[in-house]
Amino acid sequence: MGSGYKSFSSASVLTAADLNNYCQSQSVMYFATTTARDTAITSPQDGMVAYIGSNDSSEGLYTYNGTSWRKGPGWNAPWGLLAYQALTSTTNTTGTHTTGQSDGLTVTFTAVSNRRLRITSTHNFTCSGGANGVGYFHRVGGTQIMNHSLPSLNSSTWTSTTAVSLWTTTASASLTIDVYFAAYPNNTAVNDNASAAWPRWLMVEDMGPSGAPV
Repeated sequence: MGSGYKSFSSASVLTAADLNNYCQSQSVMYFATTTARDTAITSPQDGMVAYIGSNDSSEGLYTYNGTSWRKGPGWNAPWGLLAYQALTSTTNTTGTHTTGQSDGLTVTFTAVSNRRLRITSTHNFTCSGGANGVGYFHRVGGTQIMNHSLPSLNSSTWTSTTAVSLWTTTASASLTIDVYFAAYPNNTAVNDNASAAWPRWLMVEDMGPSGAPV
C-alpha cells in the first residue's frame, strides 16, 4: 500500500522505502480520508488519481478534473444512479391533455454538462369520470420531453407501465426532473396509484459521456 504523496526535490535521497511506497505505489495514491488527501496534496494536478479507504460513504476512487476531485471511474464511463424517489401515495388528475399536472414524482440533483441521462418512471394507472386514457411525460428543467401514453384504461384494475426517456445535459448546474400526466378526453380523471407494497418511482441514471467535458 502506498504512503500517500511526496514531492521530491533536487538532491533528495531516494531510499528503497521511498521508491516502493511513493514511486511504485503512487500511480494510484492511497489515503485514509479525503481530509488526509487534501492536506497532503495542496495543489492537485489535472488527471491525478487517489483512492480513499475510509470505510464509509467517502470510500472509493477519485480523479481530479482540474477543478475538483470527482468520485468515480472517470469521465469516459457511466456514473450510475444520480437521483431516485419512490412514492406510496396516489395522485389524481382532472387536467386536460394539453396542459397536464404534476404526478408528484420529482428529483433535483447537481448535473454535469455533456452527460447522457436515462430517466425511468413507473406508474399504476386507473381511470374515472369517463376517462379512457392517459398521457404522461418527463420534464427536464420544466421542458417536456418524450411523450408517453396509454390509450385504454380500466376503472378498477391498475394498468402498470414503465416510461423511459433519454436526455443529454447542457450545463453544470442544479437540475430538476419531474413527471407530468393528464387524462383524456378532457375534464375526466386518471389516478396514478401507489401503496407501500406497490410504490411508483422516478430514477435518473448517468449512462456515460456525450462529448468532451466542459
